[in-house]
Amino acid sequence: MSDVAKMKEAAFPAPTVEEWEREAEKSLKGKPLERLVSMTYENIAVKPLYTRCDVEALGPLEQYPGFGQYVRGARPEGYRGGPWKVSQEISAASPSEWNEAVKHDLERGQTEIHFALGRLPFAVESVEDMAAMFAGVPLDRYSLRVNAGARSLSFLALLVAYFKEQGVPLSSVRGAIGMDPLGAWAEQGTLPCSLERLYDEMAEATKWAKEQMPAVRTILVRGEPYHNGGANAVQELAFSLAAAVEYIRAGLDRGLTVDDIATRMQVSLAVGADFFMEIAKLRAARRLFAQVIEAFGGGESARRIELHVRTSPFTKTVYDPYVNMLRAAAEAFAAVVGGADGVHVSPFDEAIGLADEFSRRIARNTQLILLEEAHMASVIDPAGGSYYVETLTAKLAEEAWKLFQRVEEKGGMAKALEAGFVQAEVEAVAKRRLDRVKMRKEKIVGTNVYANLEETPVEKPKQDAANVAPPLDEKRVADIRSTLVSGNWVEAAIGAARRRATAREIAAALADGNTSIRIAPIRAWRLAEPFERLRKAAEKHAERTGSRLSVHLINIGPLVRHQARADFIAGLFAAGGVAAERSDGFASVAEAVEWVQSTNGTHYIVCGADDDYPAFVPALAEAFKQAKPNAKLYVAGKPPEELERTYADAGVDGSIHLGSNAYDVIVAFLTERGVALDGEVR
Repeated sequence: MSDVAKMKEAAFPAPTVEEWEREAEKSLKGKPLERLVSMTYENIAVKPLYTRCDVEALGPLEQYPGFGQYVRGARPEGYRGGPWKVSQEISAASPSEWNEAVKHDLERGQTEIHFALGRLPFAVESVEDMAAMFAGVPLDRYSLRVNAGARSLSFLALLVAYFKEQGVPLSSVRGAIGMDPLGAWAEQGTLPCSLERLYDEMAEATKWAKEQMPAVRTILVRGEPYHNGGANAVQELAFSLAAAVEYIRAGLDRGLTVDDIATRMQVSLAVGADFFMEIAKLRAARRLFAQVIEAFGGGESARRIELHVRTSPFTKTVYDPYVNMLRAAAEAFAAVVGGADGVHVSPFDEAIGLADEFSRRIARNTQLILLEEAHMASVIDPAGGSYYVETLTAKLAEEAWKLFQRVEEKGGMAKALEAGFVQAEVEAVAKRRLDRVKMRKEKIVGTNVYANLEETPVEKPKQDAANVAPPLDEKRVADIRSTLVSGNWVEAAIGAARRRATAREIAAALADGNTSIRIAPIRAWRLAEPFERLRKAAEKHAERTGSRLSVHLINIGPLVRHQARADFIAGLFAAGGVAAERSDGFASVAEAVEWVQSTNGTHYIVCGADDDYPAFVPALAEAFKQAKPNAKLYVAGKPPEELERTYADAGVDGSIHLGSNAYDVIVAFLTERGVALDGEVR
């Protein structure tokens, strides 16, 4: 028998957990194994190793997709029965440009028409606007996803009026034309009318769609308002679940059944950078929603939620934006592994401005590569059975359920928002994220680490200010309101739209004259914003003065002794748009002082090895302060306490090290250099 054949037949004994732990402890060189346990933003301890014992402790797991609580997927055949919808959200500067973009993208792999009314730079006010947007678009071949914001009935009326005029059968329309008043309230802090009236509109649209557009969902439950405010996965799940329960109760109160509501509900979540956590979040979402709908008495089909997923805007950056392609690809991969029914991938320039043809193409092709080249549609629930993912899924569902119950104790999602409970919970996690970003424990490549000061920025044309809306035709509003009193709201609104009433006029007629309670909104932000703010301020200063701000590095000894710390300091200040002027490695204090005198810097940092500092730094500091009494001198690295006092006595102004708050260090430098900084990012 050949050696190769013997190798193939050879079996390796399975190592025990105890053996693995012994080897791991050896690699840690005496440090406890607990050092490998990490704590997530969800306060979930993640172990370095998961085994069969972890899964067995969870009890029986679902064995097949399409059954039970749908943890393993909503359909038994997974994507093999049909891939996820390539549902890229499209925006453009005008209705005609949007029309060109959507036709272009549908011809090149997009499979769902998707837009959000609140994010379009133009208003969709009339049937003519609809005609401009959808001219030549084969609406019978594609599903439609419209995020209408707080209310959808007036938009739905315009769209149906357009369909009727074009002869499009309403029964052939599929997708989602939905509203999410609680999500809009959380984002904006206010609503166009009372929450009760918006629930009335939601119920009316849902009843009408059940009869006329049975393949269209009318209720959106969006987790993005919480995610984009900095929420963790537990919060996004719990608050989305609480909003869904509020909508179910509102619908039941208005004559709908739980099956009517749940089968016309679409859940939308964002997927961020924590790959396995986000996979587990989508799996836990299906379990939680199935659990709630079952508790309301919903049937099997009602428990199977439709899950739209978008890659996170929270993780994207303005600087080094091409890195966003990698971020979005990893997030899209997590969305597909987690079993999304439809996916939007962020264009890499999303944080800068409207996507162009190139950025839309890259985002769309990210999905097509996952589908066509990575063959992701060929595997049913690839995460199923993973000891880690199954454990994380169960833990996430458990913690989200606990937080959901706390919201219920507050009286439900609306009451929790009104009391500020939701906002406070999100803010607490957002602050932790912000602190970690500023300390550079949360790394953002191209922004707070590995910033490239020589990059060419991606420029976007400035958008013209939105057109001022014309005044309402009060007579027409009154006429529409009179038809609502005795008839079906949706049919009355469609009739008004066909008589060329505008969306604003229809909405005004539907309003009840009451306003919602104003609450503190959950402000959307991005992780990169703190350092982007500093870098923009430094760039404006450079434009005004003609030169980039810089710090000067006094390097000690040969390259091997000072390079690591010199690179660390240069990288830290680059995150704020500040360059580092490096010296050669000095062998004596006299050489260093001579170089200092030849420069015109204001801030100097000594970079070298710890062993070289005691003999060099005190003497340098005394000579430095004589040569440049108004300049600042720091050392790179954290000296022991007794040496720190010695250095301070000699004239050293402080130290900059791995434990320093990089953001605060840069703010102090920019402020001392007279750079104007706007208010704090959050």
